[in-house]
Amino acid sequence: MRFRRQYTLYSDKAVKGKPIWYFRVYLPDGTRRAKSTGCTSKEKARIYVEGLLNNESLLRKVFETDLIIKVDSSNTLLQTNIVESNGDVPTFTEYASPWWKWDTCPYVLARRAAGTEKHPGIKQSYVKSSEMWTRTYLIPYFGKCKLNEISVDMVNSFWQVLKEKHNLAPKTINNIRSVFIIMMKEAVNRELIESNPVEKTFARTVDKKKQKLLTDEECAKLFDIERIRDLWKDKIVYYAYSFVAGLTGMRAGELLALTINDITSSKIYVRKSYSGAFGMSTTKTSEERIIPITPEIYRVLYVAWQSHPNDECDFIFSFDGKKPMNEGRARAAFYAALEKIGISEKERKARGITFHSWRHKFTTDCIRSNMHPEKIKALTGHHSMEMLSRYTDLDAERDIASQINEIQSTKGKEFTNGLK
Repeated sequence: MRFRRQYTLYSDKAVKGKPIWYFRVYLPDGTRRAKSTGCTSKEKARIYVEGLLNNESLLRKVFETDLIIKVDSSNTLLQTNIVESNGDVPTFTEYASPWWKWDTCPYVLARRAAGTEKHPGIKQSYVKSSEMWTRTYLIPYFGKCKLNEISVDMVNSFWQVLKEKHNLAPKTINNIRSVFIIMMKEAVNRELIESNPVEKTFARTVDKKKQKLLTDEECAKLFDIERIRDLWKDKIVYYAYSFVAGLTGMRAGELLALTINDITSSKIYVRKSYSGAFGMSTTKTSEERIIPITPEIYRVLYVAWQSHPNDECDFIFSFDGKKPMNEGRARAAFYAALEKIGISEKERKARGITFHSWRHKFTTDCIRSNMHPEKIKALTGHHSMEMLSRYTDLDAERDIASQINEIQSTKGKEFTNGLK
């Protein structure tokens, strides 16, 4: 009798030029199941699968959504019970309920296994958001449908429901669409459905929100060192948090993660990000970077660190000397300071000013200074020029007029020199 390997590897569509490898397990009754390894290297995929087949507990977690498996010492699958009775296609609720569980979801486990400590395959914050969108929107709408009953027309109608009934922004709808695509793609890989209907729908167009950022004059009022007591509740930590954000473009979580060991008199080493919900993690892009700073910025950071009651605390932005301060309270302090310099809550919202606007302002200031876009990306940690372009607030009349008029004047005289 011909020997058949316990599993096979195959690649799917390329992602950023690299294929994603999947594995298919053959079962004693002749059926088979396929799942993603989350790996872009065939060798890493093979190591992952063989390690999985040697780990009974992990194997159970990976296949618990559709299989109950027992493995003996020779790695032979002895018993298989298909949860989908009689090979029937499951409903979306049956299929989706186990998804996005950090310690048990097969897709999440595969992505985690494919990553490293420095470059995680998937982040816990993304998994939490995906679980929320699945539970709040996808399951209530598609729950009773079998997977093979979900059509392109049904999905398009769902986008309209999200917009008209739930008043979700196009960007949020696109995020839900991305999660839905992943889930249905896995259903295709597991041969539960023939094709992915979600991929056949169009992403929503996202209009760039025009912000009216803080002016240099408003910033001068906000960071008047003589008004820390009045504007910032006499908290140098709140003052420094916004001050450094505006002059470095760092994300809120990156600032909270800063320790005294991450700064020198001329540099900030951006290595981590902190979230009150998930603790310490890598930066948003999982890449470290260096931001040059002036001695003045260093002094503000050092004074903020010295304000701690606990000398052993390394975090710069902290109150209790044990962990970073609460990001929500720091944001509220920023909004309160805006009120005190004459920018009401109504005006702030109309202008689209949030704490993240400091990042927009920093990027815009760099562009206005004619800094090369690649240098700006190195400072801000943006992955692409497209993302960088979303963080600018250039005004054609204010920022471009003088330069373009100079070009027009010079060229115009050359072209119209013969006109009387």
